[in-house]
Amino acid sequence: MMESFGIICGVTLGLFGSVFSVVQFFYQRHKDREQAVIEAARDKAQAEQAEKLAEKQDLKDRLFFLAQLIVDRDIPRESRQIFFDEYIAKGGNGSFVKWWLEGK
Repeated sequence: MMESFGIICGVTLGLFGSVFSVVQFFYQRHKDREQAVIEAARDKAQAEQAEKLAEKQDLKDRLFFLAQLIVDRDIPRESRQIFFDEYIAKGGNGSFVKWWLEGK
């Protein structure tokens, strides 16, 4: 009698453990997928932010290059006009514009 009870308890606990293991597997797989979606969204946002920063830096570098060409007296003023126009079109302003407009 006790042996049968022990066997029934062992089989029942074994089945319960197996079912619990399978449920836990599917639950964890679901959570992993959710986490992958969250990480993908975060990575995309970081990539977009990095791209914007790179574009800003490229613009700064280009404006600096154009400013150097604008003040280069070895290049005739007429030849520097296209660089000045591009500098203004890209949003450049400040002392270089004033310097150019004063005709120096």
